Order: sequence, then C-alpha cells, then structure tokens
Amino acid sequence: MVRYRFPVEAYHKAYQAGILPERVELLDGEVYTMSLMGKNHIRYLIHLTRVLSEAFSQEALVVSQIPLLLSQFSEPEPDLVLLRLPESRYDQRPPTAEDALLVVEISDSTLMQDRSLKLPLYQEAGIPEVWIVNLGEEVLETYALPHYAQERYPKGTPVSPKALPHRPIVWWV
Repeated sequence: MVRYRFPVEAYHKAYQAGILPERVELLDGEVYTMSLMGKNHIRYLIHLTRVLSEAFSQEALVVSQIPLLLSQFSEPEPDLVLLRLPESRYDQRPPTAEDALLVVEISDSTLMQDRSLKLPLYQEAGIPEVWIVNLGEEVLETYALPHYAQERYPKGTPVSPKALPHRPIVWWV
C-alpha cells in the first residue's frame, strides 16, 4: 500500500476546491477530522481564552483555533495559541511555529492523539511550550523545550507560561 503525504499547499488547494470536509487539520502530511467539542471542552476554551487574554494581552496575542504552520506537512489547529506581537505581522502570512510562545490543547476524547501525534510535531517545530488540559483526569500537563518532559498540575495550582513567567493564571474552571 502506498501512502500519500499532502504538503500544506496541496492541502489548501484540496480544501478550497471543496474536496475536504469542514473541521480538518493536516498532521505530518495526513488529513485528520477534528472532533466535535463537548460542553466541557467549550467551557474550558472560553475560560482559558478569557484568562490568558486578561493576563497577557500586552505581551502576546491570544488566538483560538486557527491554523498554525509547523512545516511543509503539518498545519494543526490548536485550541489556543499565544503568539508574538504585533498583530500586524500576520497581515501577509499565517502564524508559524516561530511565532508561537505557547500552544494549548484541550483534550478529552483526543488525549491520545494530542500526546502521540501532535506533541511530537510541536516539539520538532520548536514550539517552546505546550499545555494539554487533560479533562479526563482534571490535570494540566505541560511540556517545554528542550526535552518536553511532562509536568502535571492538579486543579488549584496556578501556572505560568515559561515565556511569560511573571503572572500565574488559574487554568481550571
């Protein structure tokens, strides 16, 4: 069997031509459908968007579910990304791995995929830090360069992004 890896350019053309369904992302050249968000996922997405925006709006741009170009074969759509300012740097190009300060994935049914598929792609692309909100265990998993060793923070533990350590946030709802 021969597998074909889509480069980002072909993926965009297929999407624009209407060949691909809505809510897909490109991971290591393969197209994956994105799971529908459950009530808890939406709740955490709203909470973290607000909390991160309030804490870091002067130092970073907080964006939700936009494509993040990692390589010629990967363009995931993380739940949240803290991007470098100014916003105008994205007027002529999409955000890339070099623009990201922090990527956040909110995981329930996608936990295994986020850990085994997305996390290595983020690390390979040089994303400095990734947070996985593990809804099943109600714990925040953090991974940071250089080794992406997992740290776990239970509910009740304030956490700061490594790039912006001066202001801890409350990540739980």
